[in-house]
Amino acid sequence: MTEGDICCAQGVLETMLEDRLTQELRETYEELHRQEEILTRERLKSCYELFRSRFGPEVLANLDGEDLLNLMHAHGTRDSLVYWLEFKDDEEMPAHFGSIAGGSALKFGIYRNRDTGAWMTGSALSQQEITLEEAIEKARVHRNELLAGAKLLDSLAPDGTDEDYRALQDTMKTAAPTVGDTSWGHKYFSMLYPEKLLSLWHECYSAGIVVGECIRRLVNRQN
Repeated sequence: MTEGDICCAQGVLETMLEDRLTQELRETYEELHRQEEILTRERLKSCYELFRSRFGPEVLANLDGEDLLNLMHAHGTRDSLVYWLEFKDDEEMPAHFGSIAGGSALKFGIYRNRDTGAWMTGSALSQQEITLEEAIEKARVHRNELLAGAKLLDSLAPDGTDEDYRALQDTMKTAAPTVGDTSWGHKYFSMLYPEKLLSLWHECYSAGIVVGECIRRLVNRQN
């Protein structure tokens, strides 16, 4: 197969993907419109500002120790970052920002056992208890990576090109290797930068930020 054949095939695949996503977005929009579940721009702006005021980079950067650990990872409280990302759904913050539900709490890297109060890590099949100090250190790593990812998104132009987003995806892997390629990390960034990233979680996530940007442009085209 020649280079020309590869480019042609790539163009066909991109067109097919765009057509399919456009149809899916149109159907989803029409269904949500019928159910009156589409938030106004003013309501969206209010929710994004509230999230940033509670969990934005400026807030996380000024915390450490148990305060940081609990704000980020205490599933037992409705005031934690992980709760807001996965479960928050009320008048203050309705569940209109992409779902990351499913799986276990280990998708966040650590969690506190409800029965014993111990901090746990590992996988669903191989969990291990860690000390409070180890849990705090993991929270610091997560916080630092979220701050690093936020800096990358700060520098990204709202009208970034495909190449800009590919470069962002590559640099994100280095700046935030633990959280950058996770559902909760992506949702965190999308809540801070909704004009640059979608909160939509698509089955094509293996393409990560690049696919998210393609979808975002399609959404803008619908509006």
